[in-house]
Amino acid sequence: MPIALVLVLTSVFFVAMKGNRVLVTLFAVDLGAGPFQTGLLFALHGIFPFFLAVSAGRIADRFDNRVLMYAGLSSYALAMLLPYLWPGMPALYASAAFGGFTSMLFVLATQNYVGMLATAATRTKYFSYYAIGESFGQVLGPVMIGYAIDHWQHPRAFLLLTAVSVLTLAMLLAGQHLLPQHKPKVAATGPRSMKDLLKLPAMRAALITNAVVMVGWDLFNLYMPVYMRNIGFTATTIGYIMGAYGVAALITRAAIPPITARWGVQRMIAGALAVAACGFVFVPFTIAPALLMLLSFVIGLGVGCGQPLSMALAYNAAPAGRAAEGIAMRLAVSYGAHVVIPTLFGALGAAIGLAPIFWLCATALTGGSVMNARQATKVVVL
Repeated sequence: MPIALVLVLTSVFFVAMKGNRVLVTLFAVDLGAGPFQTGLLFALHGIFPFFLAVSAGRIADRFDNRVLMYAGLSSYALAMLLPYLWPGMPALYASAAFGGFTSMLFVLATQNYVGMLATAATRTKYFSYYAIGESFGQVLGPVMIGYAIDHWQHPRAFLLLTAVSVLTLAMLLAGQHLLPQHKPKVAATGPRSMKDLLKLPAMRAALITNAVVMVGWDLFNLYMPVYMRNIGFTATTIGYIMGAYGVAALITRAAIPPITARWGVQRMIAGALAVAACGFVFVPFTIAPALLMLLSFVIGLGVGCGQPLSMALAYNAAPAGRAAEGIAMRLAVSYGAHVVIPTLFGALGAAIGLAPIFWLCATALTGGSVMNARQATKVVVL
C-alpha cells in the first residue's frame, strides 16, 4: 500500500532528523559554543531550504517525487558523515547547511505524496498520520542519541545517524515499485508566482499559523537542551526529557481527526498554542528532571498539532497542479524560521540569558492563539 510505505519511510528518517538536532546542539555546547553559535547552527540548517524549497516544489509538481527522495536520502547520509570524519565546529556548520537542504528534499517529496495519495475527505487524517511518524522520530531520536553520546561520544553518534539514513534509503529501494509516478491531474497554466498563492486567504492563514508554530518548535529544540546542559543534566537525561515532547506530540496528533471534526482546525490550534505558551512560561523556574519532563510533555501537546494542520491547509489551498509548490511555500516559511529565529534569539540569549527567551516564545505563541481564535469563524474548517 503506497501510503503505508511513505509513512514508514518518513517515520524511520525522522529518527535521524530529530536525533541530529539534539546531537548538534550538545556537541556544539561541549565544544565551547555559546547561544549565538548554536543559534547559527540552526540558522544554517534552514538557509538553503528557505531559498530553494519553492523551486524544489515546482520540480516535484512537474516530474517525480522519487527523484527528490533518492537525492535527499543519499545526500543526507553524507551530511551526517562529516562530523564523524572531521569532528569540530567547521564540520558541524557544513553538516547543518548540507543536511538542512537535503532533508528538505525528502520531506517535501513525502508530504506531496501524502497529499496526492489522499482524498479531500482523508487528507487531514493522512497528514496527522504523517505527523505521528514525526513524533515517533521525536521520541526515539533524542533518546537514542542521548544514550549514544554517553556511551560512544559525539562523533560516533553521527555515524549512527548515517546508518539510519542509509537504512531508509534501502527501504525506499526495496519498495519503490509501490510508489506511483507523480503526474499532476491538472497542469498549472500561465506563469507561476508565489504572489498568486499568497493572495489566497487560506494559504496566508496556513503560512502564518506555521510560522508561529515554528517559533515554539525551534526554540524548544534549540534552547531546552542548552538549558538542561547548563544545569548539569547528562545527555541521557536530556534525551529522555526531549523525548517526552515527542510522546505528547504523538498523542495530540492522533487526536486531530476527532477534535477537528467537532471543533474545527482554528479552534484546535488556538487552544494548543495557549497550552504550549503556559509550558514555556514555567521552564526557567524548573530544575527538577521530572518537572522538566512534564513541561516538555505539555509543550509537545501544544506545538505538536500545528504542523500537520498547516500541511493540510497549505495542500488544500494550492490551485490544481501546484500542490507541491504550496507545500514548498509552507516549508520555506518553516526553514525561514530556522534561519531567523535561532539567529535572533541566539543573539538575545547571549545578551540577556535564556529565561527571557522562553518568555518571549510564550508571548509569540499566545499571539498566535489569539489570532487563530479570532479567525475560527472565518476560515473554512476541514
